[in-house]
Amino acid sequence: MEFLLTRRVAISAQWSSEPLRRAVARFQRDLEMTLNPGELIPAGRIQLVLARSMAPEQYSIDLQSAESMVIRAADDLGAVYALLYLSRTALGILPFWFWNDQKFEKRELAAVTRPHHAARPAAVGLRGWDFTGGELLEHWNAGAPCLNWEMAFEALLRCGGNFVALPDGKPAELAGAMGLWRLQPEALPLEAPAFDDRYPGRPPRFADSEAEYRALWSAAVEQRKQQKLIWRLGLPARGGEMLPEDGGAPLARQGAELSRVLRAQYDALRAVLPAAPVCVTVSGKTAVLARSGMLDLPDDVVRLWPDNGYGKFVAPRQGQNDPRTPQLPDAGSAGRHGVFFHAAVSDGMAGNCLTMRPAAMELAAQELCDAFEQGARAMWLVCAGCVKPHVYPLDALAALWRDVDADLNAHRTAYLNAYYRAPDGWALQPRQLDDLDTCLKSWPQVTAAFGRWPDQRAGEQLMVCAARAAASAWLAGRTRGPVPALRWAAGDTPFADQLAWLRGVCADALPGLETLQAGCEYAARPTTRLWKDTVLAQVRLYRLCLQGVVLLCDAWSAWCDSHYRLCFVRLGRAAAAFEQARRVLGGCAHGRWASFYQQEETATDLGRTVWVLRSLMALPRAAGDGPDYTAWQREVLGAKAPAAAMLDEPLWSAMEQAGRE
Repeated sequence: MEFLLTRRVAISAQWSSEPLRRAVARFQRDLEMTLNPGELIPAGRIQLVLARSMAPEQYSIDLQSAESMVIRAADDLGAVYALLYLSRTALGILPFWFWNDQKFEKRELAAVTRPHHAARPAAVGLRGWDFTGGELLEHWNAGAPCLNWEMAFEALLRCGGNFVALPDGKPAELAGAMGLWRLQPEALPLEAPAFDDRYPGRPPRFADSEAEYRALWSAAVEQRKQQKLIWRLGLPARGGEMLPEDGGAPLARQGAELSRVLRAQYDALRAVLPAAPVCVTVSGKTAVLARSGMLDLPDDVVRLWPDNGYGKFVAPRQGQNDPRTPQLPDAGSAGRHGVFFHAAVSDGMAGNCLTMRPAAMELAAQELCDAFEQGARAMWLVCAGCVKPHVYPLDALAALWRDVDADLNAHRTAYLNAYYRAPDGWALQPRQLDDLDTCLKSWPQVTAAFGRWPDQRAGEQLMVCAARAAASAWLAGRTRGPVPALRWAAGDTPFADQLAWLRGVCADALPGLETLQAGCEYAARPTTRLWKDTVLAQVRLYRLCLQGVVLLCDAWSAWCDSHYRLCFVRLGRAAAAFEQARRVLGGCAHGRWASFYQQEETATDLGRTVWVLRSLMALPRAAGDGPDYTAWQREVLGAKAPAAAMLDEPLWSAMEQAGRE
């Protein structure tokens, strides 16, 4: 028996809701994207039946005849997942079809041949994305209102996700309308307003104003009790004075004071919503108390353990202090546990806003599998940034939250085979796929290492932000002591030593990136533009940023040796390298992505880095060519030199064309 899907298929449901309405409309759009409007084939009928006896989010699909299909779903999300399952298996629509510009060759019909399918529960209960560092996504004009967020949420649903981490607002309302839960912001426990805004003049300590705090939290729960929320407990961002200074107090006392606050928030929630999901982020002092058994939390509160920002479950770096202490619960710990894992991070240090995760996916899998074995099964929150540059890691991480034993080597091969095709739409040859696979697998092996640990691989922000910080310090004459922005990695050493460290890191990585770029360019020949816009573009951008930093550091050496013209030339080349990196992104900005890569919205602001470096060129020009500013142009251009002083950039271009330093 087979059920034929056509654009005329009729869909009916036993219940009505906004997520269900949107799911049906999305499925009908999928039919229109992939099928022609044939009239000769009888229209089938799909019935959606509410089956509350099923576990949450589960569904089954049964073919009753060639023209009748019954989908039994436990709830809205069960129905959403069922229709997305049909969309993928019968229509061939992949989870990141929009983000990877999947092309569809329309057919007359699609057949569903499996008589019965029952969904398997995901390995992890709550599965979601955080969009911190997603400024490109937020500021992108996708061509239709809220299309940027709708496509991000749709990709999450197709990956089996069920919640997003967002503040209240229009994107959050859209997520709820699509069936997703919303995780409240960490800085606003229960999304209550700041205490001093609501109770000005009252003592901020919880012990002195407990009644007011409880009233504040109860009102916050009452205000949002109808929303589909994962509630957060914790200390607010402006709650530094809420607890007394520990002053070396025993951990037991500190734990009791924090537990009292969290329990009061929990009681305010449970008084209104006895079964709502609730979590608390376990980091910093909270992690110390939790691992010491000094934090008294109800068992149904999910303890959310964050990584260090780079995919390792150790305490995050605090300035130059990188303790590397474990950041996971002990196996068998009481309560429910989850993790916050970064596929993308935008920290202005070694983040990866525009490039995919710089450390190996195998390391990510090992970390998450270890966390799973230690009890982190209730909730996985993945930082997705602005989605598009991180599609492959997000797809791999979704495979793990569905099945923690997923084979990432097989997944990578399947991912490449699914998205990367020949220009005529046919599948690539095995040898061609092997070339793509080798390139993708090699990426984390050649990224710059800023430390000795496997997770200490740098995203493009190490180069871009460090170059800007070093150039700004040089321009301002602050070159005797350390650059504060580089202390975290280069140490509290003089400026010259910091630059020597930075140059070493980038120069060591350059040969590997040059080899990888050549391999990616070779692998690009038999495939479509997608490869050039994704993996190859990221490799090119990364290599150019490395090159720009090395040139900047070499310019400093020339400056110290009073070789001012050489310094000038090298600074111009450094600026040109970052400008080329900016143009690499410009080459990806076509079609629906024309306004996506606005780096000025991010810490990875290539245009601002170019501007700072070009401004810095004025120093060696003044030292070596001033005060008349015409000697260098006469030396380079001879009789063709203009009488008036040339601007820095035209002069540098003339030097480059003449091959003069």
